[in-house]
Amino acid sequence: MRALREIGMRISLFCMRLLHALRLLVRKLLRRGRESHNVRILLLRENRVILVKHAYAPWVWTLPGGTVERNESDEDAAKREAREETGFEISKLDGEVGLYDRRIFGMGDRVRVFFTEKFDGTMRLLPGAEILQRGSFDLHNLPETVSPKTRRVIEAYLRGVRGEEGVW
Repeated sequence: MRALREIGMRISLFCMRLLHALRLLVRKLLRRGRESHNVRILLLRENRVILVKHAYAPWVWTLPGGTVERNESDEDAAKREAREETGFEISKLDGEVGLYDRRIFGMGDRVRVFFTEKFDGTMRLLPGAEILQRGSFDLHNLPETVSPKTRRVIEAYLRGVRGEEGVW
């Protein structure tokens, strides 16, 4: 069973990387001038974090988040993505873990990771077109199938990292 989970996770990570590369390629071909910006959000409460499984990567848990739309601030995008992917309404962001460069085949974008404990509402339980599953996990006992990047960001948050710049 463990081997099957590992295979599923690797397939999911490959699909995520492939879809991201295709999105960047289309963006480059259409010659959109601005670099793509993405956000991720750590929704935290009582030493737990909310994670999601996307339809295109059903065997791996990741942080909620997505692309910042034109004329939208990173902060507003994080609040919107949290609402769309989890059902929670963020009242205020508490801070930022970091800003990371993500490069694939010479193309890339930036990922800004925020964190907050200030959110209300109820987590959506039913799957949707984009999100298959949502869950709340102990920060110190994450599931085996958490994406390596998500795990790294959560560990950075736990170490007190704030305003980090690096590679996604």
